[in-house]
Amino acid sequence: MSTGKATGGIRMRAGVRGIAVAAAMVVALTGCGDGDGTGAATGIADGKEKVQPASLDATGLINALPVSSEFSDGTYTGGDPELVPEAEAAKFCADKLEDVDCAGVKAASIKDLVLAGSSSDDGVTFTLYTFGTEAEATAVLKAVEEVRKSSKGEDGPFKPVKAETGADETYAFERDDYVGVYMRVGTVVSYASTYLFGPERAERAAQVQVGRLKVVAGGGNPDL
Repeated sequence: MSTGKATGGIRMRAGVRGIAVAAAMVVALTGCGDGDGTGAATGIADGKEKVQPASLDATGLINALPVSSEFSDGTYTGGDPELVPEAEAAKFCADKLEDVDCAGVKAASIKDLVLAGSSSDDGVTFTLYTFGTEAEATAVLKAVEEVRKSSKGEDGPFKPVKAETGADETYAFERDDYVGVYMRVGTVVSYASTYLFGPERAERAAQVQVGRLKVVAGGGNPDL
């Protein structure tokens, strides 16, 4: 059944932008990042250290995407993660997030995971978008929330569901077999689009994503 434009299209990707291509793009996209995937820095204001909000550079956008071993409810497989550069990020973001204005988006990444050996379409698509400021990220998240709340397509309305993710902001919606969890951590918007997961498994998938994102944004390695 149709789940709406923003479900992310659960499917395997061979990916024109696989890991090797993504690695080659890191230098161009990282800019002033410190090379650990955070793209963040600290500064001094009024004699006090000012901690910048969580952010991800190109390396971080790839490293923060979940891996199959983090899921305990089955064996998941997926294609390579894809990195979307700034020149393509605004259109990519709008296409995936209900045609909202993605002003300030710097880059994005996406990865699919599907349940191996299953005859069903159980799966989740993780998407990350990094913005220039927290305000820009929040504006996009709230715009998506409003679109979801007002959507009354042929499959009926989306129903808000509760999701505890550990993110700065979280909105989750359910319709038929689809559950989508939208989150913001610092300047990063995260979207976990699930099919045949149900609210509880979707919440867990979102928690996995937020956990990795925070580790990478803090300069850590989520795979250790």
